[in-house]
Amino acid sequence: MDVYKLAEEVTAGLTGMEVPLRVAVMGCVVNGPGEAREADLGVASGNGKGQIFVKGEVIKTVPESKIVETLIEEAMKLAEQMEADGVASGEPATGTPTVTVS
Repeated sequence: MDVYKLAEEVTAGLTGMEVPLRVAVMGCVVNGPGEAREADLGVASGNGKGQIFVKGEVIKTVPESKIVETLIEEAMKLAEQMEADGVASGEPATGTPTVTVS
């Protein structure tokens, strides 16, 4: 899978989001989650599937065709949680998502 193309598709899907979400797109299912430990959300792809992880923990494995859709769904969930946490703390989470490729 072309991780740069995947990152472009994910970035496009996050357009308009206004929270500082860090998303990692990795090309290796063996090292991906560990290497992207600092990311809020990420995917490690290979062998026709992607491992989706949140805060360094794998939460599910999806077919390659569902990676972008699943990442965007999970990003929306995290954004809602970040906004709620920000409102509760009195410091709203603002900014834009950052997508990195490795």
